[in-house]
Amino acid sequence: MHTTNVVDILSELISFRTDLGGGNERALADHLAALLRERGPDEITVCDVPRSEGKAASYVYARFGSPKLLINAHLDTVAPSAGWTSDPFTARIEDDRLYALGAADTKGALAAILAALADKTPKDIGILLSGDEEYSGVVMRAFAKSPHREGIMHAIVCEPTNLCIGTRHRGLIAFEVDATGPGGHSSRADVTPAPVVVLARIAVALDDWAKRHASLGPAGFPGMCVNVARLEGGAAFNVIPTHARLLVSLRPPPGTDTAAICIELETLMRGIEPLARVTFIRNNAPFATRDLATFTRMLGEHARRPIDLGFWTEAAVLANQGIDVVVLGPGNIAQAHGPGEWVSLGELHQARDLFRSLF
Repeated sequence: MHTTNVVDILSELISFRTDLGGGNERALADHLAALLRERGPDEITVCDVPRSEGKAASYVYARFGSPKLLINAHLDTVAPSAGWTSDPFTARIEDDRLYALGAADTKGALAAILAALADKTPKDIGILLSGDEEYSGVVMRAFAKSPHREGIMHAIVCEPTNLCIGTRHRGLIAFEVDATGPGGHSSRADVTPAPVVVLARIAVALDDWAKRHASLGPAGFPGMCVNVARLEGGAAFNVIPTHARLLVSLRPPPGTDTAAICIELETLMRGIEPLARVTFIRNNAPFATRDLATFTRMLGEHARRPIDLGFWTEAAVLANQGIDVVVLGPGNIAQAHGPGEWVSLGELHQARDLFRSLF
């Protein structure tokens, strides 16, 4: 590689803008493919995956031997927020911290993987550097259904965990409910269907449902975390709306059958308004590692202090395909997405050493 220093590699990766709005995932995927080819993999694949809207997402996959273990980090970031006081695409080092967009989430992990590969060529390992994690997850879902997934039994999904092993997190379900009516003058409100009122009743019913499930879930994950996020409709006090829309999310705990939950909720809502139209816009399963002992043998001390995660990850997509997964990476989720995102230089080097040992 033209550089093997993890800080230099990270600084270079950060200069590639890969947010959905103004970025280009393919440009970084091609650059990463060139770096990976220097390590002599048996196969390199660079692929674009269409999104439902906007530009395509991209990934690069490197196969070393016949992979039983997959290591994944995502190459995309969120868009830079307005609070940055320095260039988010230029690394700034201060007090053992590297500040830049994506430094923790997850270009720091990308850099650690690449630096480790400069010293050790892995055997029977696949490296997936994937896009679209921050938006809709089409890349991971496409990869999980591709021939590359065959033979993979275990995976490490990189997210900022301060190099602790994440072994459980909630799922994420989100849906919209639409109700319509003929509308009209408010003087006929007593005899005209009211879409806003219908959805208000549904919102209260969902909140009551959440209270009935407040104790459901394993230790550390009580309840369903139902959020009635938005109810909108109407134009003026003297006009009966013709349409209203409700936006709701919930975060079911590990072990929950999300398909059954969706059916239960849809049945509940249609009992209030049979003509309501329910559209699920997210149905992300929860996640739990099946056999931590296997990862303890791989990762040593890092696997002996497992943690629960408060955020959703694409580990759930792989787990849903029968792959046993843990989540691990340098940085802290508290620093991700916001202005002034940073990762400690010490953790960058520890992550490099961890991957080097694994390889």
